[in-house]
Amino acid sequence: MNKRIFTTISILVIFLNSCNIGDDYKPISHLEFLKTHRYNIGQTTLELNDEERNRPIKVEIWYPTKDTLKSNGTLQYPFKLPPTSRDADIVPENFPLILLSHGTGGNRISQMWLASELVGNGNIVVAVDHYGNTLDNKIPENFVKIWDRPMDISFTLDKILGNPKFQSSIDSTKIGMAGFSLGGHTTIALAGGIIDYNLLKEFSTTVEGKNEFDLPELGDVSQFVTPSIIEMGNKKYKNLKDSRIIAFLAMAPALGQGFSQESQFIAIENPLLIIGAANDLLTPVKTNAKHYNNLIANSQYFQLEGNVGHYIFMNEAQNGLKRNAPIVFKDDKNVDRKELHNKISKMAIEFFSKELK
Repeated sequence: MNKRIFTTISILVIFLNSCNIGDDYKPISHLEFLKTHRYNIGQTTLELNDEERNRPIKVEIWYPTKDTLKSNGTLQYPFKLPPTSRDADIVPENFPLILLSHGTGGNRISQMWLASELVGNGNIVVAVDHYGNTLDNKIPENFVKIWDRPMDISFTLDKILGNPKFQSSIDSTKIGMAGFSLGGHTTIALAGGIIDYNLLKEFSTTVEGKNEFDLPELGDVSQFVTPSIIEMGNKKYKNLKDSRIIAFLAMAPALGQGFSQESQFIAIENPLLIIGAANDLLTPVKTNAKHYNNLIANSQYFQLEGNVGHYIFMNEAQNGLKRNAPIVFKDDKNVDRKELHNKISKMAIEFFSKELK
């Protein structure tokens, strides 16, 4: 598949410039959001560092608040999102915690549409930037060192559970995980799925594999699945399950081609909901979402039908960004991203409410 998107620098310039392009979008107020949700959304940013891996981890935390007076923290983004209150006081209650992992070339803000709905309905959501695999920080080798992502999540969970501001507000018995694309695989790895890097390498030589390994954000990354990467992945970083997490949501999960046997999922004991998109050309459901579901005994599968593509799980863009980055933010004329986000959010809220009860 040909390169389908911009270079790192050009994407970032477009993203930033789009914030200043005129748009007919009118953000709602804190009070308007509270008319349809239990809580307003507090938002704060943490800069963490995993010294053992020499790895910076930037974290965004959204949490329930009643504050309606602070400035709207989402106005800096070129997306259609509800308002947040930067560094507001958290509601003094206990809430479930949902961890969130973005896809390749995204960042911790990419699925804020889902985080907002989860928080508005009574959850704390924590999203990380996976170093070397974000919009403004791409290191191709980091795509195939996929063990770093689950380890980012587990490290962040350690820090959040010990954070003075949040530790008393989190019910540590009710922790969930959601992820999109490569973040979907991250989710499955944390649930207990064990990938086989030899299968990844074999798949990369097939017609379907050449398509899936030619990433819009990074180009062909199959060259980085080297013998040393295969050995490290299959031995040192084989089991990345985090038993503290008890419910999992994988949206358009990637790397399904690294699994061929049910035995690779024998450690998955908790509920897993997989959502695929029928017209996903980047992580086709045949080799990914549906393939995972066929191999994982206790997984549930839901498919978004019609011309719904891979990027439906990204934020809804304002018109400026939609014009400048149509591959990611412009959908088929018969697809309503906002409507699908509402549908997916409802499913996610019901799933986590049931499994984290």
